[in-house]
Amino acid sequence: MKKIRLKLQERSYDIIVGRGAAGELSGIVKKMRFSGPIAVITDRVVEKKTRSVYKKALDAVTNELTVITVPSGEKSKSVDMFRDVSQKLANRTKGHKPLIVALGGGVIGDLAGFVASSYRRGVPYIQVPTTLLAQVDSSVGGKVGIDLPEAKNLVGAFYQPKAVLVDTGFLPTLPARHIRNGMAEVIKYGIIKKRSFFALLEDEMERLLELKSERLDDVVYECLRIKARLVEKDERDDKDLRIALNFGHTLGHGIEAAAEYTNRYNHGECVSIGMVMASDIAVRLGMFSEKGLLKVKRLLKKAGLPVSVKGIGLKDILRTHRFDKKFVSGTNRFVLPTGIGKVEVVEDIPGILIRTVLREYVS
Repeated sequence: MKKIRLKLQERSYDIIVGRGAAGELSGIVKKMRFSGPIAVITDRVVEKKTRSVYKKALDAVTNELTVITVPSGEKSKSVDMFRDVSQKLANRTKGHKPLIVALGGGVIGDLAGFVASSYRRGVPYIQVPTTLLAQVDSSVGGKVGIDLPEAKNLVGAFYQPKAVLVDTGFLPTLPARHIRNGMAEVIKYGIIKKRSFFALLEDEMERLLELKSERLDDVVYECLRIKARLVEKDERDDKDLRIALNFGHTLGHGIEAAAEYTNRYNHGECVSIGMVMASDIAVRLGMFSEKGLLKVKRLLKKAGLPVSVKGIGLKDILRTHRFDKKFVSGTNRFVLPTGIGKVEVVEDIPGILIRTVLREYVS
């Protein structure tokens, strides 16, 4: 296993990466000297698959363990579910301040983290991500929140975990679509920050998708290393550094919201399409080459990800896109590539250009 220290002064924490990392849970709790009740927030599918792992680790450090489960899927990141989980937490831990363990994918991490940030004005929590997408991206950095019908992650906070345990041993339990879902975020890191990493993904993609590549743990580690360094420099996303991580998310989130957070398109698939659209916008602005756009499309297709949208209205995507959190004073802001491994933030892109690109990829 490998360790990354994310340095944020008193909010610093370790990210432990590798097979068996979840087994470090009891040691982390002991190191925290926490002696109160522990609440595992997870979804029903993950709970069944991981029960033997989390119970063994947590039974060793507490006799006050409670498990709160929610349905799988993006719709659990709702105001109603936030209230329901908070109420159950209050009833089961009563007058005590609990430690929360977020056990699951990105939805669970965001929901459980937001509960932790607000319950009793903040309680400690640990991230134990079980999906590829959560392991390489959403579990690290402290962005937590829930969705509104208008847009994704519109209500949230910055609230750092006490530790992140990235156990790649969970990945073989995932359906192939979930692996592809996470691979969109993996590819994102190559485009925004490291050309050589992009080239590695071009060479290894088939074996990575089959979880047969000897480089799998290295790939997960590299994504987390890139993100950790960006978060250290721009924890609250107000210096235009961390915003690079939102490449593909501006229109991608618009697609998710327009699809009403259903299973038609998952987060990674929306980000994949959003990255293609952002790359095409960059080409039309003279910032990015046609060759670069083709390389992006080719790798995403190689990963089994979509590069266009079907069955969702262009007007619906434009409407939800306008709620994007990166807008400032009503002005749009896009993260656009200038080359493989480099991006820039561009403001006030003409609406006619955005609509033209959307028409190219929405049918």
